[in-house]
Amino acid sequence: MTDRIFATHGDWAVGADELQWILYRRRSRRLGGWTGVWFVRSTRDILAMGMRERGADDDTARLLLAGLPDTFDQWNRAASARSLAADALLAG
Repeated sequence: MTDRIFATHGDWAVGADELQWILYRRRSRRLGGWTGVWFVRSTRDILAMGMRERGADDDTARLLLAGLPDTFDQWNRAASARSLAADALLAG
């Protein structure tokens, strides 16, 4: 599976793999890198709840969730369509 980080703010990031959204927290400023701390396939609201439970403030959650559709499945379908369109452009 390939993880993709697509939004970052401070020590927090949101990404996804083929199965779910992933909430990441920075390992440390010195070492860099990210650690997945919450995995959710359901809704943006559940992802927001996981962010709050793990210590992300409301501004961070708002920024990271901006533009996400209501469900992971909606996001995944749109991401797949974008990927297919990009592949078609590269092919020809």
